Amino acid sequence: MTFLLTSGCAGLGDYDISLPGGYSVVRTSAHQVTISRQVSEGVWGERVVPAKVVQIAWDERYILAKQVGLMNDPMRTNSSYQIPDESVVGYWIIDIQTDETRGPMTEEDFAARRKQDGISDSLILKTIQR
Repeated sequence: MTFLLTSGCAGLGDYDISLPGGYSVVRTSAHQVTISRQVSEGVWGERVVPAKVVQIAWDERYILAKQVGLMNDPMRTNSSYQIPDESVVGYWIIDIQTDETRGPMTEEDFAARRKQDGISDSLILKTIQR
């Protein structure tokens, strides 16, 4: 019975995914999924890629991300609850060696930058699943 009472509580779906270079995907709610630098165990610094990160890929040199924007939920007029805004899409490249973050970019600019930086086509963005 205790499990049934606590399973609906906020925070049970929260997680982090360690990435190279001290970065992490951090989920603090359904739509607050970001990439941040990990400062220490369970502590993250400033967001490098804002919410909502929906796809990622990485290798020893680069972290790639696809992010959709958030907007206030029109069904909740007296709330600041936000939902994904699929019309706002940004692509990001984090260079782990230089700590340089590029983005948000359009899909076309992202593809051109990948080519310019020599990022392998085998590095494919995949939906975050936890």
